[in-house]
Amino acid sequence: MNIQEFLKEDIDLQKSSSVSPIFYIKKYWRYWYLLLIGGLVCVGMAFVYLYYTPDQYEIQTTIMINTSGEKKGEFSNNAVLDDLEGYQSSKIIENEIEVLTSVSIMRSVLEELSLYNFYYVENGYHRFREIYGEEVPFRIEFHELSARPQSKGGMFKFIIQDHEGFIIEQENGKKSQHKFGERLKNFYGEFTVTAKPEIGDAAHREVYVSFNNVRELAFEYSDNISAESINKLATVISLSLVEAIPEKGEDILTKLVDVYNREALKNLNSTAANTLTFIDEQMASLTAELAEIELAAEKYKNEHSISDLSSESQLYLESSRTVKQQLSEYNIKAEVLNSLEENLKNDGNANKMVQSSLLIEDATLSDLVRKFNELQRERQRLLNATTPGNPIIKNLDEQLTGLKDDILDNIQSNKRSLEIAKRSLEDNAGKIERRANRVPQIERELLNITRQQATKQENYLYLMKKREESVLSLAATTISNARIIDPAMASLYPVRPLKKIVLAFSVILGFGLPIGFIYLKERFYGKIGQKSDLEALTRVPIMGEISHGRKKELTLYTPSQKTLIGEQVNLIWSNMKFATLRKPNQVILTTSSIGGEGKTFFSINLARVLSLSGKKVALLEFDLRKPALLKSLNIKTKTGITDYLRDESCPVRDVLNMSDINPNIFLVGAGHIPNNPMQVMNSPRIETLIQELKESFDYVIIDSAPIGLVADAYALSPYVDILVYMVRYYYTEPSHIKLLNEIEKHEKFKNPMVVLNDAKAEHHYAYGYGYYYGEKTGRGNGKVHVS
Repeated sequence: MNIQEFLKEDIDLQKSSSVSPIFYIKKYWRYWYLLLIGGLVCVGMAFVYLYYTPDQYEIQTTIMINTSGEKKGEFSNNAVLDDLEGYQSSKIIENEIEVLTSVSIMRSVLEELSLYNFYYVENGYHRFREIYGEEVPFRIEFHELSARPQSKGGMFKFIIQDHEGFIIEQENGKKSQHKFGERLKNFYGEFTVTAKPEIGDAAHREVYVSFNNVRELAFEYSDNISAESINKLATVISLSLVEAIPEKGEDILTKLVDVYNREALKNLNSTAANTLTFIDEQMASLTAELAEIELAAEKYKNEHSISDLSSESQLYLESSRTVKQQLSEYNIKAEVLNSLEENLKNDGNANKMVQSSLLIEDATLSDLVRKFNELQRERQRLLNATTPGNPIIKNLDEQLTGLKDDILDNIQSNKRSLEIAKRSLEDNAGKIERRANRVPQIERELLNITRQQATKQENYLYLMKKREESVLSLAATTISNARIIDPAMASLYPVRPLKKIVLAFSVILGFGLPIGFIYLKERFYGKIGQKSDLEALTRVPIMGEISHGRKKELTLYTPSQKTLIGEQVNLIWSNMKFATLRKPNQVILTTSSIGGEGKTFFSINLARVLSLSGKKVALLEFDLRKPALLKSLNIKTKTGITDYLRDESCPVRDVLNMSDINPNIFLVGAGHIPNNPMQVMNSPRIETLIQELKESFDYVIIDSAPIGLVADAYALSPYVDILVYMVRYYYTEPSHIKLLNEIEKHEKFKNPMVVLNDAKAEHHYAYGYGYYYGEKTGRGNGKVHVS
């Protein structure tokens, strides 16, 4: 392992080591004025906040919600709602919490407590304290409120003069004189101001009154009230409110529970009333329908001549049977008459008797038939004793013929009578049969009417019964929805504002904001401010740091006392020698990203440190564009590097200038500034110049142009043994280190090293610089040399 690798491992070890807190303290203490301002501003704001923020107390109450299973008298459990679908209910604690914190409930609370106004009195410089209850010397009673009062009505100042009058002063300074009891009107509505009996002894003669928009105030209180379930297995709810006046907070929570119970009972009664109204409406409708059905049944029976359908049906059957029997009898009588008529008309039966029948009900016909048969028997008897020509026989024949004609006439008459009677019976039979055939239809239609009537009657009786049960259940519904376990009580001490926390937070914020600002500024918009920042950006080894001083001085003389800058440069040189294995006759080039990073200052101080050890040093001003080395030492020369490079006949000794105050240091100025420095830098005489100087001097130090601005220094790369890259704290940007990494990566220079300039106290947490600097060791003016 070579020395360069060893140094890099040591740097990696330093990166992984922890940083002392003192490092950060020193880092940020550099901005002590920002920390002081931030702390004073934040603490001052905290005191202002605490001054104007009134103490607030937490008011709590605990209630237990009565669930449906516990309230036997609750309307939702009565028989009606058990039987009517859609009326079953069960309480959920979350639902009750939503109801308790609803805006509508809170608005009712504010209106019932008449919190249309808040009252304040002066309590210090531009500070007000709210008063409430008995502390207010008067009352404001509203007769009429505006439909939508404005949200911000401003503060009205009430100045009490005596028992009879007061003055109202508006925010614009306008005043008006009024009397107590006078009816007043403003944007909020019409109101009357009434003096309390103890107004003469009132401590507050000037009271500021605000007119609240109750709607907006309800939203505000609804958001501020906290309601939560104590236990998932219980129905207990804890309500809390933070309020500046404990009495007002207790009144609000107490009234909240009261309004909640009343609204719940009202809602319950409303449900019951709606249910009873529904039942009454249904009963009225059923009564009308029953009347219509009964009227329809009566009309139907009248239209169909129905008194008792079953009896009439039986009667129809018996009548039909009787008519049929009578028709049968009529048919038999007709057959008898027909038979009798045929016997009488048959010539073969002229001298025979006519067979009589008991079915002949006509007495005349029966009598004629009987006489006819008697005459036939008489004739037969006489024929036995005489001849047919006997006058007696002829007389009998004439009588028989007459009787026969009478019988036939009588038969015809009877037949006509039977026919008429038969047709009448047949008509009656048809009517009876048709009536009997319609009985099922009539019975079905009547049954349908009867069924509707029965259904309506059952519904009517059911609703009558449930109505009585509902009335009884409603009368028993008087239990509160919530039972108060702990009444509303305010905390003994204010819960807001938390003064200690506010002050502690203000202190933390007062220092945190500046620190955060400093961190972000340095992180995103700042420069390289810490050695660790540079170590994170590059692998090039860091040789050391040069401290910041209050006075800047560049000189080559040997001081009479040890200086901090000298010791630091000496330490840096020791590290450089260790890194280059103490190689003699070295060419050291100092450069930087941009101007002002201290390359000229380091070159001069390095030359001085080397001269102290008896080494001869050649210090070259190779910044041909903006030379500053000799100017900073107040040295003027006529010839320089450009003259040597242009004039091949110019020897090296002509450009060497020995220092008047340090014989071991020779200076080579830049000479006349060329128009094209890059062309001059490409001169082959540079190699001759460097070679001759190495032969004559122990060390050659080149102060070159900033390598981040121009490429002049690259022309010296082949002749350089050590590249010293200057980085200045809080000056060099992180993007500039990319150029250094590119040099290291592509080996554009040998042995690149970094020196940190302008280190302050915050960067020296690991070193003991300056613990003896200030003690005189000999002659000298004690000046400290700084960048």
